[in-house]
Amino acid sequence: MKLHQLVWVFGMGLMLRGFGGVAHAEDNAVIKGKVIFASDPGKAEFKRTVLDTSKDPNCKKGKPRIGSWKVIINKKTKPPTLRNVMVFVKEGLGSHTYTAPSTPVELDQHGCEYHPHVFGIMAGQPLLVKNQDSTNHNIHFLPKKNEEMNFSQPKKGMEKEIQLRPEAEPFHIKCDVHPWMGAYAAVFTHPFFAVTGKDGTFELKGLPPGKYVIEAWHEKFGTQTATVEVAQDETKVQDFTYKP
Repeated sequence: MKLHQLVWVFGMGLMLRGFGGVAHAEDNAVIKGKVIFASDPGKAEFKRTVLDTSKDPNCKKGKPRIGSWKVIINKKTKPPTLRNVMVFVKEGLGSHTYTAPSTPVELDQHGCEYHPHVFGIMAGQPLLVKNQDSTNHNIHFLPKKNEEMNFSQPKKGMEKEIQLRPEAEPFHIKCDVHPWMGAYAAVFTHPFFAVTGKDGTFELKGLPPGKYVIEAWHEKFGTQTATVEVAQDETKVQDFTYKP
């Protein structure tokens, strides 16, 4: 049996074994906040660098200047915040189970970059990988706990739908053809995850009342955790601060 078939069987097995939880009226707690960057964003080490795409003339022609996604500081927010931080519930859900959405998450290859750079997905939810570039891309998943997945999309317009096994710690995705291309994915058995954007904020909605360990993960600056307890109808604010 091929790898993508094994992954599909595993995901379907998870759904059949109990991804059928029903939301209750009391599951309305919210944990939200922002990820603050507390160092000087003007330092050279934190500036977004321009990547060399000259290895592939098609990439150079389509998008001559590509900026690194590793550290993106939202300088217009006060205080400055970090983009591409994955925030998720790490502990506290107990025996609660949740249905995976049938709508695919899309991983797009456009302008010789992965979009999005960091994303979460539920186990059993389809992942649609697309190539919108007129060049060959190779998609290489590098999970720490599970088997690798590696396939090519040599032509523009190619699509491939796959499913991934649960692995809450974000793992690397790379293109073996274009070494500057990289993304990170995390696969959850619940829907309580978010990635910070241009405003550096996150929101985890629809939580059952309880005490949770919330983790923030950034590819360069590492992880932070916080314990947050929320009651029914309550919204708690929990910020994270990175000071590299």
